[in-house]
Amino acid sequence: MMNSEGKKQFVNDLKEGDSVDDVFAVSRIEGPFKYRQKDGLYFRLNLSDRTGDIPAIFWGSEKDEKGTRELLGGISIGNIVQITGGIVNKYGQKGELQLTISQGKGTLSDCNKFDPADFVRAISNDEIERLYSRLVQEIKTLKNEPLRQLIQLFFSNNEFVDKYKKSPSATRNHHNFVGGNLQHTVHVIELCKTTCDINGEIDRDLLICGALLHDVGKLMQYSVGLAISETDEGRYISHPVFGDRMLRDAIDKIGRSKFPKDLEVQLSHMILSHHGKIEWGSPVEPRTLEACVLHYADLMDSRVQDFIQRSSDK
Repeated sequence: MMNSEGKKQFVNDLKEGDSVDDVFAVSRIEGPFKYRQKDGLYFRLNLSDRTGDIPAIFWGSEKDEKGTRELLGGISIGNIVQITGGIVNKYGQKGELQLTISQGKGTLSDCNKFDPADFVRAISNDEIERLYSRLVQEIKTLKNEPLRQLIQLFFSNNEFVDKYKKSPSATRNHHNFVGGNLQHTVHVIELCKTTCDINGEIDRDLLICGALLHDVGKLMQYSVGLAISETDEGRYISHPVFGDRMLRDAIDKIGRSKFPKDLEVQLSHMILSHHGKIEWGSPVEPRTLEACVLHYADLMDSRVQDFIQRSSDK
């Protein structure tokens, strides 16, 4: 199908009871699942545009399991789909919005004509450059020579810098837009600097270096097309693990005999533990002062931004 008039219904404008007839990007797929007490299949999607995302569920006909499977089989992450006859309702204890499409009452189909600017959220190029300039200034303040050499190895690579500037920080919730990871990193650095001003026992250079690299693995976890989605590897390997691999690869390039082992261990621990808790996806929990500070700075900025985005989407 083709949508020649452009999008008119955006996620952040949807309200309970709205009838939806518009195009959306697919950023997540789950299913198909069988109904519990009757024949038929259903599947779940996450649909997005530049204003946000919304979970969706397609209720297949009891008499057409094959059709439901074929429909789902033709959908891939990053596809643009046309929804007709969708209904917005609330679900769960928190009453969050969900889009439902029931076979026979609504349809879901491919769309091959659309405006890409309708789908990917981004901060402006001017803001990206402003944030990156702030980050470069922080790199210049590093006094520890091995740490500065390590950071310069990363940021002297133009391909890496381009990805670092534009990487999102998530597919949903906080900083899920082009440039989001850079914005988040700069905010985390500012929180870490303030904590250093309060507590003189913190190794400032180590903490700032950890803040610069803590989410570097997201460059490998997420891809940006017509939607922000996880890479094939990113669905199975978390960004702390990717980040640790990137750190070790960089130290290999420097030469392990030239980079202090204790700094490698501490940085590796900070990257791997910055999510704080095992149940939050952290391979290990923070066991050093700098790792603890980094975790709480990361948590604060992500929670604050998540609140801001949820409030603006209401």
